[in-house]
Amino acid sequence: MPIDLREHNPDDRIDIRPGTNKAAIIKLLYRDTNLAYTPAEIQEALDLPRGTTSTTLSRLHDDGMIGRTSDGLYHGFEHRDDLRRFARSLVQLDSMFTRHPDAGFRPNDVEQTGTGAKREIPRYRIAERDVPGEEPAPNDWVTETDTGSNSDGSGEEDQ
Repeated sequence: MPIDLREHNPDDRIDIRPGTNKAAIIKLLYRDTNLAYTPAEIQEALDLPRGTTSTTLSRLHDDGMIGRTSDGLYHGFEHRDDLRRFARSLVQLDSMFTRHPDAGFRPNDVEQTGTGAKREIPRYRIAERDVPGEEPAPNDWVTETDTGSNSDGSGEEDQ
């Protein structure tokens, strides 16, 4: 999948995989960076275990990906355009999977960037891509015939 160079920043270091707890928290906090949540609200909104929520929030905060107020509320940063783009892409992925639940995509099929990115397409995926689909024969294109049409092709029956 090609990358739009107008929006690509090689310094973006977002090594978060879609479908993980980190990704879910980023998606929630970057929906609106003017909103802040308690750990309990995040836990309830994402249906995560308490220990998982607090550990993941601490790691994201320590990595500088989310902010924490002095009274313990977590929020996304207004200046982190890279994380807002990432969160927006997660919303788009969710939308795609909702509209096309059996499309055959898995989280590993999503293009990864950063130091942990896979640089090559696995051979089995290349082979799948190169297999041409069967074209229907012209006889298969006609699904039914109109028996009520006039011989002049007008579609009106003779009376």
